[in-house]
Amino acid sequence: MATYRQVLDTFRDFLIHQSHVKILRTSWGYVRLFYEEPYADSFEAVLCNTPEELFAELLDQAISDREYQLFREAKKSKEEIAEELEALRSFYLEKLRQEEADGCK
Repeated sequence: MATYRQVLDTFRDFLIHQSHVKILRTSWGYVRLFYEEPYADSFEAVLCNTPEELFAELLDQAISDREYQLFREAKKSKEEIAEELEALRSFYLEKLRQEEADGCK
């Protein structure tokens, strides 16, 4: 079972480069914040009570961001986009497994 720290380490590079996504620690768990200026109605906060919930939120955010970028490029087919998004999902799942394995040492 992953810890919050392992999940955050898994997504460290993603979070560093995303100015519209922030993670805050609270007494109830971690909160994933999303805010994209100048759109005042784009604010969103999601409470993650477990590391698994935080992982799912961050994975969803990373895939959504990449999907948006790929569709803007408009040079790839839907199949190519789907393959790249599946590769990204697999990358994060494997990275979390590695974080968990390193934490057991």
